[in-house]
Amino acid sequence: MTTLMRRLILLSLGLLAGAGIWPIAELILHFQDRFSTYLAFLIILGAVVGALMGAAFGVAEGVTSRIKTRVPDGAVLGAAVGLVGGAAGALAGQAALWLIGGIVLRTYANFQWIVLPVSRAVGWAVLGLFVGVGEGVRALSPKKMAVGMLGGLVGGLVGGFALEYSRLLLPANVFPRLIGLGVLGVSIAFFYGLIERGMAFGVVRILTGELKGKEFLINQGLMRIGRSRKAEIALPSHADLADVQAHLRVKKGEVYVKNLKPSLVMLVNEQPVEEQKLRLGDVIKIGSAKIFYKYE
Repeated sequence: MTTLMRRLILLSLGLLAGAGIWPIAELILHFQDRFSTYLAFLIILGAVVGALMGAAFGVAEGVTSRIKTRVPDGAVLGAAVGLVGGAAGALAGQAALWLIGGIVLRTYANFQWIVLPVSRAVGWAVLGLFVGVGEGVRALSPKKMAVGMLGGLVGGLVGGFALEYSRLLLPANVFPRLIGLGVLGVSIAFFYGLIERGMAFGVVRILTGELKGKEFLINQGLMRIGRSRKAEIALPSHADLADVQAHLRVKKGEVYVKNLKPSLVMLVNEQPVEEQKLRLGDVIKIGSAKIFYKYE
């Protein structure tokens, strides 16, 4: 699976998440008058949307890495982080409503077309931030967290504007919310993938074994290579590798590979090494595994 395919899967998950959330959101909206306060309604709606969106994005790593055990773990953690983010987004949106309203509120038209959609877009941006950061939390990777926070924030803001203004432009139709939620999911996925690509330190491509052709973005400071399914570059079909055979480490913008189990010789461009700074085009060979380092 190439990095392009990974981004397409992320976009598909975002679109499916938006489509799946829509009927549930409509159900909550239908019972809006049953909530004790409008703020309680917003918090519940935000928490549900955040949990479902977070779960959808949480399964992405398991799907793209082809490691099934990461799917349920990612979904549960993503849902938990997204739930908190959705509730926080509802509160942030109300705070923004109060602040922005105090600055620009002059007429009802101002409120309808500026104050309300902008403040709600701020809330969706906060929700997107939490949805994006879920994978970084699972991987305990500060770099992935930063990518997710930035991508989710921008994607949530863009998608939030699309959601809110589609509702205003077509007020008599329920389908703008469906379109808006789809755009919200796609926007978070798009900006996450865009920023992830921009902040990556290259790509490694597997040249042998069952995962031949699969690519891994070097998108965190330390990436383990080995047979273990917990490794960031998991090669379970290579029986001669240790659970964690080697790792890639980013130091001052340069990528280094280090063999952690010298009983199995590591070669870089057919030369035996224990640790080596990688250059674009280098080929790493450890046992039966061959890995190509390249720029995307």
